[in-house]
Amino acid sequence: MTIKSFLTDAYTWRFNAKVIGIETINNRTAIVLDHTFFYPEGGGQPCDLGTINGIKIEDVQISNDVISHITSELVSIGIGEIVEAQIDENRRLTLMQQHSGQHLLSSCAEKLYNANTVGFHIGDDYITIDLDQKLDQVQIRALEKSANALIYKNLEIVAHYPSSEELTQMPLRKQPKVTENIRVIEIVGADFSPCGGTHLKRTGEIGVIKIKRVEPYKTGVRIEFGCGYFALNFMNERNELINQLMRLFSVKDNEILSFSDLLIQKQKEDKAKLQLYKEKLIGYEVELLMQGLESEDDTETIKIITLNEVDLPMVDLRYKVGLITSVPNRIVIGASHEDGKSHLVVAKSDNITDNIDIGRLFKEIAGTYGIRGGGSKTVAQGGTTERVDLEALIEAFEAQISRQL
Repeated sequence: MTIKSFLTDAYTWRFNAKVIGIETINNRTAIVLDHTFFYPEGGGQPCDLGTINGIKIEDVQISNDVISHITSELVSIGIGEIVEAQIDENRRLTLMQQHSGQHLLSSCAEKLYNANTVGFHIGDDYITIDLDQKLDQVQIRALEKSANALIYKNLEIVAHYPSSEELTQMPLRKQPKVTENIRVIEIVGADFSPCGGTHLKRTGEIGVIKIKRVEPYKTGVRIEFGCGYFALNFMNERNELINQLMRLFSVKDNEILSFSDLLIQKQKEDKAKLQLYKEKLIGYEVELLMQGLESEDDTETIKIITLNEVDLPMVDLRYKVGLITSVPNRIVIGASHEDGKSHLVVAKSDNITDNIDIGRLFKEIAGTYGIRGGGSKTVAQGGTTERVDLEALIEAFEAQISRQL
């Protein structure tokens, strides 16, 4: 058993301890001390990192009240030896800011909207809570403001180890998951919550709580936010992004959104114009093709037309095939390579009888070339992200259709 010194003192970064166990776990060495200020991963909070006698501690885990300090480095210490341990102070302080800030935000969510926290996670540079109620943007802003108001009051944060009777008198925000050695974190005047994590001494040390984004989650919402240094880091990143956009667009910060809207609208208009020009060009190509066919004497015979295009997108290939089959007695096998992808559209004119089922032919032939898709008796289409032998594919369709004419 390891004495959890971090529960009574979360501000000790350097300490001495006795080694009481060393074992190998998955090609890494686990060092067990008689007591430790290293917090092991658990309860949604990441573990502390640091060193033991200069050896880098990469992970800290707990099992059956034994805390293992895990390293990939060569360990030259022995059982019974007194070692010097050093915790990464900045990481510990940052994690305490997140955890204490989470208690504060969750408490405000419950008090303001009766929204319970049903999930909690601290990442490398963010923290999330999951609430069981949906909140709109106005409510989110009020929640953030309320939590920060409690930070500025610099409320005391106290750890309690209540008896069973004392526990019943506490207005707990949630019920404890254990039945003995229960530890309750009180934010004086704001919150009582069972917790085994490390916490600050006063809310003022949280610095600030800034909500980053909110998204639907099950029956409620997931709130991603940052406290203290986490908040400072992502606000600096966003500020730098805004400054870059201001320089790029030569606008003020409050003009970025409207300028972006104008750019998007202009892009949509240009795209529509480009598509119109492309369709006109395709129309000219089809007109020339049809003129060549009409010069032939036999206009009543069903004709198979093949298209093997280069760099023609699916939407344009489909449009081109559609123009050709708008004329009676036409069957078109159109294919294209575009950016490493392969497209295929096969269609027939409406006047051609049902004995030629394009959808069935597509299913029989296209799949053997890795083309996925399908369609109706009149038209079918599909594609693949691989480049296929379009010439062989077209020939296979042409041969099968010719046999059915």
